[in-house]
Amino acid sequence: MEIWTLVLQSANLEKTRRFYQEKLGFEILLQDENKLVFQVGFSKLIFEKVEVESSPQYHYAFLIPYNSIEQAYQWLLDRVQILNSESGPIVDFKSWKAKSVYFEDSLGNILEFIERSDLQNEINDDFSSQSILCINEIGIVGNSPLEIAEKIRNDSGLDYFSKGPKKSDFMVLGEDSGLLIISKEGRNWYPTLKPSKPFPVRFEIKKGDKETWFEWHK
Repeated sequence: MEIWTLVLQSANLEKTRRFYQEKLGFEILLQDENKLVFQVGFSKLIFEKVEVESSPQYHYAFLIPYNSIEQAYQWLLDRVQILNSESGPIVDFKSWKAKSVYFEDSLGNILEFIERSDLQNEINDDFSSQSILCINEIGIVGNSPLEIAEKIRNDSGLDYFSKGPKKSDFMVLGEDSGLLIISKEGRNWYPTLKPSKPFPVRFEIKKGDKETWFEWHK
């Protein structure tokens, strides 16, 4: 499964533009007073303007090549606010055969660079914004993760992630190439103490030859 498009809300498009263009080096495909569209590898990351009072915050991850997490961490140090876990800035998810670095953007969204050894997509070049391959994870929040997961499964043909977990408050759909992280409202987003909250999100995924759009509102 691949994530082709992710549409989020932003209370400050100019602040969002500065972060993703100037800090992470993403190419802007479209910019107007109501929308920002970035190219991220083969994925598109879209922010739509929303009233300041709502202050939406999300969690999502970007895939980087295997064996590049140390370089990616060094690259991020002077650009963003790194979020440390109990094991340090680089988290080793052994059961997922993945390593991650977490950080925040300028509006408090929790972002992640993740490498996955089973994808065998190593590169030999120095890490740069061009090394970011795609959007790899999307966080979805609701009161009934199982209900959300089953609806997505029925509409898309996705299955539960073979490496787990599947819990009442947290479950994962998809494959190493693209995951939907479904959290119960109020569960903290790792590695922070920020409770997850539901905000509107739209996304386009592709599994095989099938492309599917989903829209989630509180």
